[in-house]
Amino acid sequence: MRIFERTFVITRVLYWLAAGVAAVGLVSALLAWELERSRELAILRSLGLPRGAPRSWCWRQTIFMGIAALLAAIPAGLLTALVLTGVINRRAFGWQIDLHLAPAQFTDALWLALARGAGGGVYPAWRSARAPLANGLREE
Repeated sequence: MRIFERTFVITRVLYWLAAGVAAVGLVSALLAWELERSRELAILRSLGLPRGAPRSWCWRQTIFMGIAALLAAIPAGLLTALVLTGVINRRAFGWQIDLHLAPAQFTDALWLALARGAGGGVYPAWRSARAPLANGLREE
């Protein structure tokens, strides 16, 4: 039983490690987006765009990225689970675990994707809303 408990502990650690890597990747992508579009946002702000508009754009993008990641991860996760439960367990251990899917798992994944998306966009959204107008207009 200790071997199984260690396996599940390792699985949980890998789960949180993957979530952390995804959050770092999301923040990095949004900071790169903000840096790339700083001149464009500065021009739009000088033409009358409200100061908070870049922040709302960034928030919408992060939430969209979270939902897109979820929609890509669900089929990949289901396929991985089917291969692990149907093929690998049978060949490696000689037994099979039945795969049980519950709607709560998918709603939890949706909430996690939305929270990751919104949480990953906090700093880039704050930064894009507070970017000095003059610096953005000077850069090329």
